[in-house]
Amino acid sequence: MFGNFGFAAGVTAAVKKAVFLFTILQFFVLTALVAQAPAQTPVQTPAECTLCVGAVADLAALPTSVVPLLVELHENDFATAGAALSALSPEQRRKTTVVVRYSIDSKNDPLLEVEQHTKSIVEWARIRGPLEALGVTVETSDPTVASYALKRLAVTAQGLDVASRIVLGRTSAAALNQIFEAGAQSYFDAILVDGAEVATTAAWLAEHDPSKKLYAVVNVESPNAFYDLGLALSRGATIAYVGQALLPVPPSDDRRQAGVPVLQFPTADQLQSFNRAFAGDWAFDATSRVAALDVKGAASTMPLLTFVRGEDLRTIVIPRGDAASASIVALPGDRYTKPRRIDAAGDREITDTGRREGRLLVGMPAVTAPFLLAIDPAEKPDVTRESMEVATQRGITVEEIIRNHQAYDAYQESIQPRYVARNETKLRFSMEGGEAIEATIAGDYFSAPHGESDWVWQDFYVNGVRWRYGKVPELPLVQPEKVTQLPLDIHLTNEYRYQLVRETDMLGYRTYEVRFEPPRNAPEGLPLYRGTVWIDARTWARVRISMVQLNLKGEVLSNEERVDFLPFARDTKAMLTAGQVAQRPAREIIWLPYDVSAQQVVSAAGRANVIQRATTFTNFRIEPAEYESLLSQAQASEARMVRETDKGLRYLEKQDDGTRVVKEGFDTSRLFLLGGIYHDEGLEFPVVPLGGVNYFNFNLANKGIQTNVFFAGVIVLANATHPNVANTRTNVGLDLFALAISGENQVLDANAEEIESQTVKVRPMSLTARVGHPFAQFGKIDVALGLSRFAYSRGENTAPEFLTPSSTFLISPSIAAQYSRWGYTVQANYDYSRRTTWEPWGLPGDYDPAQKSFARFGGSIAKSFFLPKFQRLSIDATYLDGTRLDRFSKYELGNFGGSARVHGIRSGSVRAEQMLLAHASYGFVFSDQFRLEAFYDHAIVQDAAAGYRNEPFQGVGLGGQTIGPWGTLLRLDLGKTIGRNAQDGFVANVVFLKLF
Repeated sequence: MFGNFGFAAGVTAAVKKAVFLFTILQFFVLTALVAQAPAQTPVQTPAECTLCVGAVADLAALPTSVVPLLVELHENDFATAGAALSALSPEQRRKTTVVVRYSIDSKNDPLLEVEQHTKSIVEWARIRGPLEALGVTVETSDPTVASYALKRLAVTAQGLDVASRIVLGRTSAAALNQIFEAGAQSYFDAILVDGAEVATTAAWLAEHDPSKKLYAVVNVESPNAFYDLGLALSRGATIAYVGQALLPVPPSDDRRQAGVPVLQFPTADQLQSFNRAFAGDWAFDATSRVAALDVKGAASTMPLLTFVRGEDLRTIVIPRGDAASASIVALPGDRYTKPRRIDAAGDREITDTGRREGRLLVGMPAVTAPFLLAIDPAEKPDVTRESMEVATQRGITVEEIIRNHQAYDAYQESIQPRYVARNETKLRFSMEGGEAIEATIAGDYFSAPHGESDWVWQDFYVNGVRWRYGKVPELPLVQPEKVTQLPLDIHLTNEYRYQLVRETDMLGYRTYEVRFEPPRNAPEGLPLYRGTVWIDARTWARVRISMVQLNLKGEVLSNEERVDFLPFARDTKAMLTAGQVAQRPAREIIWLPYDVSAQQVVSAAGRANVIQRATTFTNFRIEPAEYESLLSQAQASEARMVRETDKGLRYLEKQDDGTRVVKEGFDTSRLFLLGGIYHDEGLEFPVVPLGGVNYFNFNLANKGIQTNVFFAGVIVLANATHPNVANTRTNVGLDLFALAISGENQVLDANAEEIESQTVKVRPMSLTARVGHPFAQFGKIDVALGLSRFAYSRGENTAPEFLTPSSTFLISPSIAAQYSRWGYTVQANYDYSRRTTWEPWGLPGDYDPAQKSFARFGGSIAKSFFLPKFQRLSIDATYLDGTRLDRFSKYELGNFGGSARVHGIRSGSVRAEQMLLAHASYGFVFSDQFRLEAFYDHAIVQDAAAGYRNEPFQGVGLGGQTIGPWGTLLRLDLGKTIGRNAQDGFVANVVFLKLF
């Protein structure tokens, strides 16, 4: 719609400003806040042994010494096994690994099945923990379900400090590959394998994840049981469990059959002696030159295992042994001294030794019990400490960061308190020309963990002016589709992808900056997020998360939000600083969201409307004794209330008995009464009374069509738009404008006085079809086709020789693009128009047949800065240009001329072929009752016909707003030109708007 509509450009723009506030509020967007916090890896006391042995536990017989135990059981055996575990000492439980087996019913939802089993397992283990490790074996053919089960167990158990490690139940190398492919690699620390598969699995892990530990279940087959356990350790295991029953005492000789040796399964005391001997940094020595001899000194095929301790080069030899005869161990004589035997009886020096051919010979009797052979180095090793630095220290991976965060998040979820906070939500709507409107809703926020959270809307401000007439109007809650598959959560399929960007400081914390995005194979229509999270490197809590929602549907074209979290002491409930957090255990901190910033772009009336939302929580009252009474008081009041539900925000409707129930749906239509006065000396009638109604329907006839109609006797503005045709996010709509009276198109002389002999009256009417579609998350492209009718007539003093233009239709295809992000809005447009009739008009020299068609184009950038106490500073710059423009198609400056606005300029008095404009405004509120806003506009105009070459036009304005009687919105705009091209008089309007 062109600025040269005169009266239309002034009056309709004034009307639009007043109507805009309540119209756009119909698209009020307040996305439900879903904020959880993240996990700390428990600080573990170093084990006494780096290579350890233990046993598969027979819980019917408790061990006499504390050794690593492995308990494998079915979930159905919890009752029996639980009693046995409870009977163990706390020290023994801290060295016990429990692996629980359960099956998935294929007829049920696997996620629900896993959640149920995980909850049962963790609660059972929590009562008896903390354990050394906890793991699961899921009987299912689907590796994604098994992986999901492992992840859920890992973060829940670690978060609740149930176990120091998470172990993957007995798994072959082939099955392990499937687990890794399903994304569970970072969710377990150790793998339980059969002894025969240790070497194969260790080789696979060396290639894919060397940090994983191996727990081996070993069957004793050798006379010296320690050899079988040591063999598993030499192949890569860190703990080797005896697979057979653990005996409380050694077997007696009468258990031996005549002439047939019996395998000696180690007792708990014997295993404990092994672990004491292996205290320190031990490693298998594959280059050892230790050999075995028979009793006659001949070479023997008996295998030996040699381990060396790094800090002092002490050596342990584990021979396979012979139960029927003695044997000899031969060592390099110049390197070793003081051989000793280590068994359940302790550490004893061996006297049956000798030296021959440069070798130290150590005699070993026939094996009757497991033992180790320990030898000291002959000389103190010359090893300097500084040379022991590990050059290949592994940095943390993003998978480990996410797992630790998820575990801490699981812990935070378990301690989430009830709390009450004061919330203040500011909704900021950008308008054409750089102006903005701010609506503020404030009240108490009641948060209940794993339950209902309610917003109370007690106070309502329009541009900082308090609403004093009844409760907040019930406005439709247009929200983006709720995202159920959130980043940082654990999912069965379609895992988010994470990338560690860097370590950086954020809000006073040293954090890991992690970027996340959906997987490439995610379903096209699934609502998901991409963004960045900052995770505290010490506590694993997220301190900030920034997200952009993808795959949006409906009226919401884009949704971006950022959440900051605040720490509180769990004991005192006091707010903590970043410095205090650094001094406090992570498990003594509660993290709550306190600042939420968001931007939505909503399709309304076929336009992309930018809405910034800022929600701040203050005055936290954590676990207040009066929580229930405060909530009851709010429910009994007349305040508007909204509840967060699984489907999003819903109003709480007050019943006759005072209770509140969730209300589904809302009244989609609104009716406004509008009135006022418009003063513009450029009009045929300088003072024009305004009066009419505005009807808005968000969902006309339940067809999803947005409809807005303004009618004021001589003027009609109407729009009907479907914002999401065929669920493609494409909007299709029609705009209608009609005016029953004419405005004046004037020409000014060099003294800015009207040349009445060239005045032309214009009465416009237009119908425009629009099609729009979003792009690049925050942008929108609109294509339109307009059909306009311009009826031209002579003015009262138009000269007889001045030819009036012939009335004509105008066909106008156009394209426009807009991109908006975090308060900045960039726009560009191009219009091509062609008249159906174009005959000579005006005085000789005015008419140009080439101007039957013309084009107009331009662009703008705008930004509003919202300051404390409802102050606002807005600035924007606009460039407008065109080709083949004539008097009736040029840009027209005016007090309310949209993009060509200059306050105080009379309608139809100044036109331009090209111009550069800048606008600035500053507004503030006093006494919560009245808002004042100052405007400054500056235009640099080019127009050959008027002789303008970089001619400046300046205007200042003053705006005022208040809430009048009966809840009416009153708005005043006054404009006056200044500078060398100042015009006499002023332009003003006073408008009131009443919502029914």
